[in-house]
Amino acid sequence: MTYEEAHETVMRLAEDLTARSQAKLPSERELAARLQMSRTTVRKVLADLEERGIVRRVQGRSGGAFLTAVDTSLKGPEQVQTQGIRRKVHRSLNQVSGVPEMLKTQGFRSGTRVIAATLEPPLPEVAAFLRLRPGDLAASILRLRFADGDSLSLERMYVSSLRFPALIERDLQDSMYELFETQYGASVGRVEETIEAAPAPPPVAQLLGCSDGDPLLKLTRRAYDSQGAPLEYSLDLFRSDRTRLTVQTSNPAHRVRSEATETTNRDH
Repeated sequence: MTYEEAHETVMRLAEDLTARSQAKLPSERELAARLQMSRTTVRKVLADLEERGIVRRVQGRSGGAFLTAVDTSLKGPEQVQTQGIRRKVHRSLNQVSGVPEMLKTQGFRSGTRVIAATLEPPLPEVAAFLRLRPGDLAASILRLRFADGDSLSLERMYVSSLRFPALIERDLQDSMYELFETQYGASVGRVEETIEAAPAPPPVAQLLGCSDGDPLLKLTRRAYDSQGAPLEYSLDLFRSDRTRLTVQTSNPAHRVRSEATETTNRDH
C-alpha cells in the first residue's frame, strides 16, 4: 500500500467515525493491524492529519488520536451525525464471494483479525450438516473483519477437520474460499443463507465496537462444494449500520414468455 492509499483509507475511516460521533481513532498498533500497513506509515498519516487540524493527538495512558470535528462534550442521544449518511458495504445475495474480494470491488481496504482457530466438538446442527460422526472434530475459526479500518463483521466458520487437515495452522487472514481451492482442491458450488435481525450481546458488541443491543444482521450460511457435498457452516454477524444487503430477482412468467418468443423466432 502506498502512502497516498494509506492516507485516503484513514481519511475514509475518520469520516465514518465522525458520522457516528465517535471521536477517538484506533491506536497506531491497531490501525496498522487492521489496514495491514506499517506503524511508520500510520504515524506519518496521523502526523499529516494533525498538521491539517483533522485530528488532535494526546500523549499518555488515556491519550490517542482524536477527531476535532466531533464534539466530545455531547453525551448520549443528543449527539448528532455531523457528516450525513455513511458509505455502507453492499453485500449481494446473488453472488458467492469472500469478504476481501467484496470490499476490494467497492473500493474499501479490507482487514482481518483472527481471534481464535481451534479444533472442537461441533454443535449438533454443525455436525449434522457437515456429516461428522460422533468423536469427529470441527475446525472452528473466529475472525473479525474490517472495512477501511472500521469493524464490519464477526465471523464464525466451521469445517470438517478431516477434510481440511492442519487448516488452523495456516494463514487465515485472507479469503478462506481461495485457501480451500488452492490448498485443498475444494471449490464452492452453492450457498444457502438465512438472514435475521439480532441484538449485539456484550462480548460481540465489544469486539465490533458498537453498543450492547445494537441491531446486527445475522447470516447463517451453509456452503456446498462443486460436487454437492457439504463444505462450510458459518454464523456471521454484520453491523447493520455498515451493511446493505442487495438481491436481484426476475419474474418467472417474463422469462417463460421471453423463451417462447425466442423459440418462435427461431422456428420462423
